[in-house]
Amino acid sequence: MSNASVEVAEYVKALARVQSEVLQNLPDLGSSLASILRRVRAGQLPKDGELANGIEYSVHGNGCLFVSVDGHEVDVDFLANGTPVFDAWRIERFSLSRGVAPVSTAEELTRECRLMVSSGTLEEASGGWFAVKSEGVAADQLIGRGQG
Repeated sequence: MSNASVEVAEYVKALARVQSEVLQNLPDLGSSLASILRRVRAGQLPKDGELANGIEYSVHGNGCLFVSVDGHEVDVDFLANGTPVFDAWRIERFSLSRGVAPVSTAEELTRECRLMVSSGTLEEASGGWFAVKSEGVAADQLIGRGQG
């Protein structure tokens, strides 16, 4: 198991955890984390805020930065259909927010994500932007899915 596969899996687990916690605290979002963008753009939520469970959020462009109670940063962009997507930079940023210097380079992280695309775990939305392919795949099953 490579360092890159662990770093990608940790980010994806954190994204799943943040998504679950945000949707529990903002039931008006339905089942789409991207609905936070629509609510902010409609003036129904402030651009920056804190949820009852302590998660902070900051909407930017086509995405949102979520900061968990423990200070871990999960940044995502959203496709037009609402799918959250991430790239190597976001994985690196997450690792740094955990106090862990990224061991893998951006190229290694991208290569690992592409291995996970080949194994059916992730999909590449566009050059270097990835999404979890199926909610049926538990995030902890990601480790070892690539070959790196």
